[in-house]
Amino acid sequence: MRSITAVLLVTLMLSMLLTSCWSEQELDEIAIVTATGLDRMDNGKLRLSLLIAIPRLFGTGSAQGGGESRLESSAGWVVSEEGDSIMDITRILQKKLPREIFYSQSRVIIIGKKLATEGVQPVLDFFERYRQSQLISYVAVSKTTALDILNFQPKFEKLGSEVLKQEMRQNLTPSVQFIDFLNTLMSEGIEPIVPTIEFMPSQYGEGSKGKIDNIAITGLALFHKDKMVAEMDEQNGRGILWVINKIHKGVITIQVEGEERPGNVSTELERVTVDRETEIRNGKVHITLKINLTENVYENTSDIDMDKVQNVNLVQKKVEDAIKKRIYDNCKLVQGKYNTDVYGFGQSVYRRYPKQWHKEYKERWDELFPQIQLDVKIKGRIIRSGLTNNVIKPEE
Repeated sequence: MRSITAVLLVTLMLSMLLTSCWSEQELDEIAIVTATGLDRMDNGKLRLSLLIAIPRLFGTGSAQGGGESRLESSAGWVVSEEGDSIMDITRILQKKLPREIFYSQSRVIIIGKKLATEGVQPVLDFFERYRQSQLISYVAVSKTTALDILNFQPKFEKLGSEVLKQEMRQNLTPSVQFIDFLNTLMSEGIEPIVPTIEFMPSQYGEGSKGKIDNIAITGLALFHKDKMVAEMDEQNGRGILWVINKIHKGVITIQVEGEERPGNVSTELERVTVDRETEIRNGKVHITLKINLTENVYENTSDIDMDKVQNVNLVQKKVEDAIKKRIYDNCKLVQGKYNTDVYGFGQSVYRRYPKQWHKEYKERWDELFPQIQLDVKIKGRIIRSGLTNNVIKPEE
């Protein structure tokens, strides 16, 4: 009896160890989607575009003597189709492809401007529900169409999706992952922002006229609920990033009179922290931002002597004033013109005063948001002035 039990136990263990993953798929059986594009067409249909990786083209290129034609080649193939839903279009596209469409490696989701302004809610359900979708994919809004962006032929990378992913990872520009976009959309007292992408020239000057050969993140799309209501260029958009504590890197350039020669001083941000205090006084909401920052001076085109304490303090004061101006100017647009709480002031009120939020503010927030008083306090410190404090002067 014991021997029979032992044999059954060993058989059971072997059957468990030798069983492979139930959803295993071979690489040569799938079409790997690296970027997904969504557009609303004039006929009301949805257009789904997929940038599919072509594995046999990876590893080839100019490094192997291909020349410029190889340099501009892509290892991606764009397919697109129209339909009423993403699943419906995926089924249509699947009929065109010899391999099974595989969404799990999609790095970026590009939303066309027309779809963004009309509302993205109808396309969100698929990405939240479908088991292959990647919630950590980056999201961006194209100033033209998503298909245009997916058709871009990159210079540095083999796939346009890799270009966008690397740019968003640099922290020089805002980046939003799909799960963060969804969480913000479903939260009280805060509205989503998404970076905008457009084509632009890589060179500046007479020789670059009409030569659009690059794509880049150039600003922010501001949403109210699921609809895009405004765009901001990168400089204005960074005002929002200051308020929501998303500034990680940056350069602040200010003008100084100098002793005899005026010029510019550029400082690079080293470390930035933004703390927010929320108060309700006499029924009105007051927000205070307390910003602490350290920076390094890496360029000085004036003759101001950075070895003198008063000059260091002067530069620091001008940097702080420049940041305050950028934030206040941004508030005028966001509160006064667009009236969409991308700062999350409502969420701060909800966390600090949950009862008052539900009783007095939640239903009237669109009316109250423009009236919020914002105060910005900055405490900065220049910690380095480059490799020298001396000013370069020609010999007299």
